[in-house]
Amino acid sequence: MIGILVVLILAFDFVISVWNAYASGYNIGMLRKAGNNSGFSRAAAYSGLALALVGMTYVLVVVLSVIAYALQYVGIGVVDYALAFDFLVFGIMIIGFGLMITIQSIIIAAHRRSFGSIAIALWNTFAEVWDIASYAEGFRASVQMLKANKQSRANAYVIVLVALLIAYIITHAAYKHGLRKAGSQNA
Repeated sequence: MIGILVVLILAFDFVISVWNAYASGYNIGMLRKAGNNSGFSRAAAYSGLALALVGMTYVLVVVLSVIAYALQYVGIGVVDYALAFDFLVFGIMIIGFGLMITIQSIIIAAHRRSFGSIAIALWNTFAEVWDIASYAEGFRASVQMLKANKQSRANAYVIVLVALLIAYIITHAAYKHGLRKAGSQNA
């Protein structure tokens, strides 16, 4: 049952990451069309794009680690190292970029006061608090795992780099699709 829940959460995170890349491309495209070069709007749009890349990489490191272990390409120490590294490095990036997105969604909700914008702001706030609490809870164990499994570094980094490359390709494609969609919209 826990395995099914983990798969569902990973799938949800993957879909959200693709959506964030697309939406960021769309938002950046619309900002360009409007000639809006304001710092915060642009920073929030690029934070969404970075969050998409980081979130997708996070998911793919988990998936690729488990697949590599299941196919007996790597041992459990490599999986442990990759997951601890994934959690520490990409987890803090998710929190940082997520904070910017959360602030932006709260500002939009305060301005629009629509059900949808308020629901998104509430979800982003919940997700940000959850991410921070999860990170704080797992930080020490992840650091200890990295210290204990130093011999597994090289193979774990290969998994991370492959995940990052795949995530970049998918994120870039979704981002470009969003840019094209914004370009086809009437001003």
